[in-house]
Amino acid sequence: MSLLSVFLDGEVLLTVDGVLDGDTAPAYHRLIEEAFEQEARRVVVDLTRTTAVDAEGSAVLAETAAACVARDTHLIIALPNGVEAEITDPDQVRVLLRSVDPWQDAG
Repeated sequence: MSLLSVFLDGEVLLTVDGVLDGDTAPAYHRLIEEAFEQEARRVVVDLTRTTAVDAEGSAVLAETAAACVARDTHLIIALPNGVEAEITDPDQVRVLLRSVDPWQDAG
């Protein structure tokens, strides 16, 4: 699993390659906190190369959504099936992740 974070013009692109789970969640969380420290106005979480998201991965994405809502920061999540969604409520994260068939049993 690898994480790549790029900050440009107030936007952060965070790419997750591999599994987003309890082992990787702390590193993901640190990168999101760095994005907020840089006053990102938009956060794009690219899960197009992600192979699975477990319950802890889902929780850290929901925490990201809550933090973005609190900061009035736009959050976009891109999925492997070509779906991109702007998240305006943390509850949307679980519904969005369930739309990816291989992840149905991951968490």
